[in-house]
Amino acid sequence: MHFPISMAVPARFLAPLPAACDVVVIGGGVVGVMTAWFLAERGMRVTLCEKGRIAGEQSSRNWGWIRQQGRDAAELPIMVESLRLWQGLAQQFGDRLGFHQTGVMYLAGSEKAVEGYEAWLPHAQANGVDSRLMSRREVAARLKGAGPGWPGGLFTPSDARAEPWVA
Repeated sequence: MHFPISMAVPARFLAPLPAACDVVVIGGGVVGVMTAWFLAERGMRVTLCEKGRIAGEQSSRNWGWIRQQGRDAAELPIMVESLRLWQGLAQQFGDRLGFHQTGVMYLAGSEKAVEGYEAWLPHAQANGVDSRLMSRREVAARLKGAGPGWPGGLFTPSDARAEPWVA
C-alpha cells in the first residue's frame, strides 16, 4: 500500500482565504476536521486551519482504534457517543470511510490482569458496552497457536477501527 501523504511534496494552500466565516477551527486532525464537518452540516461557514497537511499529521499515522474497552469510567460515555457517531458516518459514507467494527481483544498475561479486567466490567455494563471476559479456553480457541499461556482476556465486539489514511 502506498502512503498517500508524502513529506516530499510541500503542503500549500493556493486559494484565497474566505472574506468571512462563522467559525475558525484550529487544527486539521481528526477532531478538527470532524468539528468543521459537523458545523458545516449545520449550516455554519467554517474555515479550517492546519500548520501542515489537513488530516496528514498525527491523525494519519495512528492505528485508528475506536475503542471503548479499558477506558477510564469518566471517558466511557464519550467513547460510546463517539462510536455512535462513527456508525452513523459509516452508514452515510459506506466503505469509503474505512470503518470496520471488528472488536478489540486484550489478553491477560496473569491472573491479576484477569482480575483487573473483571473489576472494569461494571463500568462497561453501566454504559451499555458489550465487553465480556474470555476464559483461557476461549482465548486459545480464538487465537489458534497461541498456546495455553494466556489465562484469559477481555473482548468488546462493538469496538471498531477506522483506516487513518481513508477516514
